[in-house]
Amino acid sequence: MRTFRMHLQTKQNPKDSMTEQGIAVSCHNVRFRYFQQNRKNILDGCSMTVRKGTITVLMGRSGCVKSTLAALLSGLYPENGGFLEDGSIQLFGKPIEGYPFPERAAHVSMMFQNPDLQFCMRTLRKEMRFCLENLSCPREQMDARIEKAAEATGMTNFLDRDLFTLSGGEKQKAELTCIFLLQSKLIVLDEPFGNIDMKWARKIRDLLIKKNKEDGTTILIIDHSLDYFMDYFDELKVMDSRGTICAGITRETLTQYESLFRREGLRWPYDRHEGTHPDLSGQVSIPSITLQSASIYAGKKRHTCKSPILSGVEAIFPKGRITAILGPSGSGKTTLFRAILGQQKYDGSICLEGNEVKKMSSAKRFQQVGIVFQNPSNQFITQNVLQEVEEGLKTTERNPDSLEKKAKDLLKAFHLERFVRYSPYMLSQGQQRRLAVLAILSGTQKVLLLDEPTYGQDDAMTKEIMTMLRNRVEEEGLTVVLTTHDLAVVQDYADTCYLVQDGILKERSMADIDDGKIKSFL
Repeated sequence: MRTFRMHLQTKQNPKDSMTEQGIAVSCHNVRFRYFQQNRKNILDGCSMTVRKGTITVLMGRSGCVKSTLAALLSGLYPENGGFLEDGSIQLFGKPIEGYPFPERAAHVSMMFQNPDLQFCMRTLRKEMRFCLENLSCPREQMDARIEKAAEATGMTNFLDRDLFTLSGGEKQKAELTCIFLLQSKLIVLDEPFGNIDMKWARKIRDLLIKKNKEDGTTILIIDHSLDYFMDYFDELKVMDSRGTICAGITRETLTQYESLFRREGLRWPYDRHEGTHPDLSGQVSIPSITLQSASIYAGKKRHTCKSPILSGVEAIFPKGRITAILGPSGSGKTTLFRAILGQQKYDGSICLEGNEVKKMSSAKRFQQVGIVFQNPSNQFITQNVLQEVEEGLKTTERNPDSLEKKAKDLLKAFHLERFVRYSPYMLSQGQQRRLAVLAILSGTQKVLLLDEPTYGQDDAMTKEIMTMLRNRVEEEGLTVVLTTHDLAVVQDYADTCYLVQDGILKERSMADIDDGKIKSFL
């Protein structure tokens, strides 16, 4: 993966004024496909311009090839894959193919949507040192630069941790730490805040704005919402499902484009969520998962972590309900899921349908509990999208013809029908997550643990996923426990809510979610 590393070597001049002409990166009539034998181009006549010194947001449906366009604008494609059939890409006034790699690396850096694809080294400190070595940074300056960048993103205490042990949010912060270390003229960020808690997302947003204002850094952000840049973007571009840039919008003209947002399934930033929780008064809650005096340790072996990441947990996740778990990045939400699956050391008691998890066999646990990982590509068991869904259906459907039809119907419901013969690893991050949720829903498990199930989804797809989950909960008594940083999802779909704070898991009322009290903790 080293060929995917983008570096820079120089610091920029102050920001160009908005009235001055100057293009950071542009593409014209780009026609691109991954494989030469493909019948259709994945981008077919795409044109876009990003001006120097601006903050530009690129939005569009999940799977509309925004990430592919970002890789082209950063020079990763077609140099490292795919075929540029036609069109041109200009980087700071020069054809991008005319840049030797070291020179191009001085102009642009890119943060990947999946951080596991970005890292080359074992720890963040070694990763950052590797970056600086590529910049020919004097050795005596390295430690100071590393410490400064890590302090800015709150990663000082993670410099010497194995990267693979970090949470999804911590990995994203590690990526951003390397980006800030590099100081490029153009920064391309693909879903930079998907797994980061709101408090740190706002802090990093402010750092990006500061770099833009003080250093003239051009910033291109790919996202599904305007939550963090509503008051700061210079231009918003919307990509439609054909891969065409169909609008360039400013803050002053944004209110004119509600119909475009609705048509493309994007969250309209002026919508307000009032909370639509069902009335559970008078209903008896039957425990599905019970935790009593549970202390959960982050390490595989308890003696490697003297203090538990979660301590003295008392919680009941009721059957036939959707329970949301909120909390800062790295606070132990994923570790809690692993403990419920018997994959993490813990003291105290964790019971699944009345049975102590420690005493259950792995086969028994996984017959009862399904999980969607934070990185869904870690859980695929086939090399084919259709087969991935069929595997879940095989427990209830043996007829091959009926099996394929049911699988295709489910894929169509999640807008994945055109990928039936694709490898799951060829899908976008958002599409992979939809496939992982669908594969789990195809099984017979009555308890589902979903780690950020709507990350990487546009607003329309988020609603479809959560509505399907809600229907299964109400019709079949399914128990769903999910983690999320999206308060709108909690407001619209959760029945109960817990907050992880300072190693303690506490139940919070849904009223606290609706009136915004809980935001201060996130």
